[in-house]
Amino acid sequence: MKTLSRKPFLLMLKDESGEVNAVKLDPDLVNSDNAIIVLDEVNDACWAWVGRNVSMPTRMHALRIARGLQKSGYQVGITTIGLAASRFVEMMEKDDSNQEVADNIVEFRSVLEGRWSFDDGVLAYKGEPKTTEPIAGAPKKKILPEPEPTRPTLKPTPEPIVEVPKPKPEPTPTVIAETVEDAPPPAPSVSLAEKKMAYLMLSVTRNSDLVYTERFERGGKSGLKIESPGVMVLEAVLDGNELTITPGDFGDSDIARKIKSEYEGLASKL
Repeated sequence: MKTLSRKPFLLMLKDESGEVNAVKLDPDLVNSDNAIIVLDEVNDACWAWVGRNVSMPTRMHALRIARGLQKSGYQVGITTIGLAASRFVEMMEKDDSNQEVADNIVEFRSVLEGRWSFDDGVLAYKGEPKTTEPIAGAPKKKILPEPEPTRPTLKPTPEPIVEVPKPKPEPTPTVIAETVEDAPPPAPSVSLAEKKMAYLMLSVTRNSDLVYTERFERGGKSGLKIESPGVMVLEAVLDGNELTITPGDFGDSDIARKIKSEYEGLASKL
C-alpha cells in the first residue's frame, strides 16, 4: 500500500460514448447502462465497471482508458489521483455468473458505501468536510524576522597554476571485435484453427470500413467476437484444429455473404 503525503481520495469517472469525465461519486451510477471507472487511493486500486447494456465501442474504450489511468492517474486541478495503482479490477456485468467477477462486484459496491465528503466537487473522502476555523489548542504559526543583509567577504585572488606538460601516452593496441550472430529463434507454431481465424479476420477487414473485436474465454476455449456495425456480428471459437463460427451464414447482408465466400475460398487452401 502506497503512503501519500495527503489524505487519500476516491474519484469516479464516467465514459459517455467515448468521452471520459469526472463525476461526483454516486453508487447509483454503477448500473447496467453505464461504464464507470473509480480511482481508489484508499485501497490502491483502479476499478473498471461495464454494465451489460453498454455498447461494444464504449466498453472497449472504457477498459482501455482505465488501464491507462491505472498507471498515469487522473489530474484534478494540481492533484493527480490514483497514480500507479497496484491493483486493476475489471468487472463486466454480463459475466457476473463467474464467481470471481461476482466477488469483485460485491467488494466494489462495499467500497462505495457510506457517507462521503468532497474536495473540489468530485474528490471523495470519508470524514467531515474541512473547515477554515483554527483547531483549538493548535500552535500558531510564527513569523520569523528577515535576516539583516551582510557585507560580502572578499576572497583572496589565487596564484596562477603553472601547468606541467603531461607525458604522451603510448599508442593503444587496436582490438578488432567480431560479431557472432545468434541463430534466429524458431518460429512459433500456429494451429490450423488459428490460420483459419487469420483468414477470417483478413476477409472481414477487406470488406468492412469499421471492425470491433473482443477476445473471450468460454468453457476452456478461446475465441473472438467480431462486429462490423450494420453488417454482422460473429463469434469464432478455436476448438482444436477447427474454427466454429456462429452464425454459420455470417448474416443476411450482401457484404456478410461476400465475407463468407472470401473466407471459405481462403480456408479451402489450408
